[in-house]
Amino acid sequence: MPFLDLKPKQPNGKFMPGNPSHVLFSRLFRENRDKVFRFAYKLTADEARADEITQQCFIRLWESIDTVREQDDIFPLLFVLVKRLVIDDTRRLYREKKKMAQLRELPEEQAQNNTLQHKELVSYMERLIEKMPEQRRLIYRMSRQDGHSYKEIALRLRLSPATVRNHLSLALQYIRQELAVYFGK
Repeated sequence: MPFLDLKPKQPNGKFMPGNPSHVLFSRLFRENRDKVFRFAYKLTADEARADEITQQCFIRLWESIDTVREQDDIFPLLFVLVKRLVIDDTRRLYREKKKMAQLRELPEEQAQNNTLQHKELVSYMERLIEKMPEQRRLIYRMSRQDGHSYKEIALRLRLSPATVRNHLSLALQYIRQELAVYFGK
């Protein structure tokens, strides 16, 4: 399972073998990645979702690696992270399915009105997306329009998954702010 670049690097991109945080994270990753993936797969029954959740789990671990001690048993923490990520992902999927079902149940006239509003919103969204910096726009489109995972985007653009996640987070934050202004909230 190719996943995350574990080679510690200095800001200039050169290999940095002695960084204790990187060494600890690399060891924890090697020791726990398969267990985390199997647990995520058991909960989701979907290999792609399990892979994405495993990746998110280790990104969260990396973000708090400074609080982890060498002698800590990290799997209980990873176990909890996986459960929370699965729950969050399941809720997100449920909301999306519920919204789609509601749209299918609209009366014809309301559906036509919603179609016009939808076209206007799509046009506005396109203008917002075009205003984003080039790399952020590309990452947003690859994720939201093409359906690629952080991992796939990171591999294609030769970026770290954390960088992809940050760009996507900034893009979504920007869109939410602009939509709040658009809808007058």
